Amino acid sequence: MKDKFDVIIIGAGPAGLKCAEQFKNSNLSVLLIEKNKIIGPKICAGGLTNLSAKIDFPESRMRSFNQQIFYLKDKIYEINLIYPLRVIDRYDLGQYLVNKIKDSKNITILKETIAKEIKKDKIITNQGEFYYKYLVGADGSYSLVRRFLGLKSEISIGLHYKIPKITDKIKWYLYPKLLWSGYIWIFPHKDYTDIGVFFNPKYLSIKKAKEILNNFLSKNNFNYSKQNSEAAPLNSLYKGCIFKNIFLIGDAAGLVLKTTGEGISSALISGQEIGKKILNPNYKILNLNKVLKIKKRQEMFIKVVDMFSFIQKYFLQIFVNLMKIKRFQLYFGGQTCFKD
Repeated sequence: MKDKFDVIIIGAGPAGLKCAEQFKNSNLSVLLIEKNKIIGPKICAGGLTNLSAKIDFPESRMRSFNQQIFYLKDKIYEINLIYPLRVIDRYDLGQYLVNKIKDSKNITILKETIAKEIKKDKIITNQGEFYYKYLVGADGSYSLVRRFLGLKSEISIGLHYKIPKITDKIKWYLYPKLLWSGYIWIFPHKDYTDIGVFFNPKYLSIKKAKEILNNFLSKNNFNYSKQNSEAAPLNSLYKGCIFKNIFLIGDAAGLVLKTTGEGISSALISGQEIGKKILNPNYKILNLNKVLKIKKRQEMFIKVVDMFSFIQKYFLQIFVNLMKIKRFQLYFGGQTCFKD
């Protein structure tokens, strides 16, 4: 196997796969490496917001919801959505994206390949050394590429169960006294319901968060006794995507939305935008800039909520009421900026 490539992408999640797709049938040689044996599965609730509304994914493998329900202070807030919130299984998404590039002669995919060290012109893996002109870090919240660049991370955690019972409504439970600006979610999939807790480890330990989630499941008659809980880190500290010939996308770039923990939409958008930027240095990453604008708005809100802990419930109450207003939904969640 050759050991020199124009582009090396570390990580075959949505960001890495979407980035690789931009080079399909181009004159650039691409190596996409993935540490796992199977591409797709990841600890993730699987929510897709309006930001990625144009992704051409089979509707038969998704569930779409035009309403979401918030619970706060024993009150129920039903929010009708301008654009549907969709739920997708990560294995299905990964397989869909990898099928788009698997026959590309200029793209090599190496699974079960672990990046161990980054150098200025090569990466060292358990499968050997590979040289690059351009390196793309799509290797998640604990990105090796990010650490090579000397960037810190800011981690939140999502902990969840896949419950066999199938439900029919997307629900968010806000408990500011217990979870601060975090929440418990219920996301109905085709074959199961994903239920979990999103929280900041600065305010809550994993042990305590799991205890809160387990109590919630028991109280609401969800049988989780035969299911294993899973947890994943989510990096929301954005410090840039472009560092000369090295790039960061998705969670590795800190593009997770700090309010909700959503990362799929920004992963797809950043992967596409950076791929186009490498192909054409003059390309303007306008879609990525739209994501960053929304991210900044949401983080200002979270900063205020966490700063004034004694009135968190009032800020959250104002927020869920504002979400009923269509103009606020667009301001806070953004309009579609992903073009497949």
